[in-house]
Amino acid sequence: MTYIHLFFAILVVVLTFIVTFFVGIIPAAILKLFKQREAGEKWMRLNGTFIAKTVIWVLNMKIVTSGEEKIPPPEVPVCFVANHQSMLDIPAVLAGLHLWPGFVTKKELKKVPILRYWIRAMQCVYIDRESVRSSVEAIIKSVENIKRGVRMFIFPEGTRSKTGELGQFKSGSLKLATRAKATIVPITIDGTRLGVEQKRGVKRIIIHLIVSDPIDTASLDADQIKELPDQVYRVIEEQFKSIQGPR
Repeated sequence: MTYIHLFFAILVVVLTFIVTFFVGIIPAAILKLFKQREAGEKWMRLNGTFIAKTVIWVLNMKIVTSGEEKIPPPEVPVCFVANHQSMLDIPAVLAGLHLWPGFVTKKELKKVPILRYWIRAMQCVYIDRESVRSSVEAIIKSVENIKRGVRMFIFPEGTRSKTGELGQFKSGSLKLATRAKATIVPITIDGTRLGVEQKRGVKRIIIHLIVSDPIDTASLDADQIKELPDQVYRVIEEQFKSIQGPR
């Protein structure tokens, strides 16, 4: 049953992507062509959120959120920082927290048909994880995005967890936030691995998304910036353990 459910889910998601290419991407491009850029971006966000909700629905997942009211208003420059459990983290965040940020994403996704148009629409930044130069360029582009009002979202672990447990943050992973003097919003994610990577059966899966107190980086001194990755890690770890409960 697990494989049948996954096959059905993948089929529905692929068809949804194809349909939204014609009802989402093309109309948005036409709107931008007629200098209706804002309307085009809103239309893309509406359709992109629909895709995310479709993914969550077809995999029989329920999102439980906490602390969404802590997300700063749109005028505040923000960098969301979260642990990375699954390929489903992004649709969960889009559908559950009603966000539309730019993500730092691996360069390989640039070759995926249709998906690359959505990546461009969200103003994501590509990174080659094997290249130091690419990492520096990704930080620079992400800082520019934040300064232009685009909210960025990063996974400091650098890749999805292989076990579902928290991994260590990569060195320098929060530089884009501190260089942009953005407010960091820690987000704890749990349960998404059960949707695909560790899927068992077809029963309802609960995803937890917890938004913790924002951290303003603009006023931090050098020592505080140095300690920032550990501080954010501890915040996410504490919430993660609270979801998991005693073991």
